Amino acid sequence: MERSIYVITGAGSGMGFASAQCLAAEASVLLLCDRNEDSLTHSKTELQRFGACVETCLFDVSDLDSVKACARRAASLGNIHAVIHAAGVTPANSTPEDILKTNGLGPRNIVKAFYPQMSEGGVMLLFGSNAAYNFDTIPQMAPLVPKLNELYLHWDDPDFLSQMQSFLSNDMNLPVGRAQGGMAYCLTKNFVRYFVKMNTRRFAAKGCRILSISPGSYLTPMHQAYIDNEAEGAKADLESIPLGRLGHPYEMGELVKFLCSPGAGYLTGVDILADGGKLSSSFPSIP
Repeated sequence: MERSIYVITGAGSGMGFASAQCLAAEASVLLLCDRNEDSLTHSKTELQRFGACVETCLFDVSDLDSVKACARRAASLGNIHAVIHAAGVTPANSTPEDILKTNGLGPRNIVKAFYPQMSEGGVMLLFGSNAAYNFDTIPQMAPLVPKLNELYLHWDDPDFLSQMQSFLSNDMNLPVGRAQGGMAYCLTKNFVRYFVKMNTRRFAAKGCRILSISPGSYLTPMHQAYIDNEAEGAKADLESIPLGRLGHPYEMGELVKFLCSPGAGYLTGVDILADGGKLSSSFPSIP
């Protein structure tokens, strides 16, 4: 029997690691991918304690050649059943340039590298964020949406990175530097949603599915950095969540597990918003 391979990027911590924990019993082999070797080693050790078969791949998601090498490694291990792309960075721990490279080029590179290697029945999940919806929910940003959609059509251009940078600097009139961080995050996560829809028919043609997941605030090391660095903003964010708490990484892991299962076999080309009701709270509320 062909071995089922589950590839998880950003598996060194947070929601990537939680997804690996929840998928361990489903996979013949978990291939954990991250750019931090120490984090990968730790995750591998933890999962092996529970009997999981684990391999690791050190890679840079913003480097297409690096991602292609990882995809070839995955295909050599067996049948790629799922690719969960959870790797990403935020303004709390990265520069605007790194956000554009990691969160913008990363999803593009994952699709380009793994799509040719996937066989019938495979599923790809790209992590976005509820911040992606800012262009839909903030009225001042609405005029930018047509320009955004035009920008995304150039996803495969060699200068896509500089085009995203130009959008922030020229179309949004944001000064170069830290001020672009938050909007670079929103832009790249919005691109994930759009890119999934662009790939829906292509994946379906080979019997595969592609989806995005937009988490809200989950208690991960990445979010802890936000709490530590911007306590007032984190407090206000928590108060805006109707469920009144942060999400737990294991809850995301269980969602990922379901989306990879046969029970979710008719779900493709859509975004799954998992934010504790934060975006929905902007609608009129029934007392």
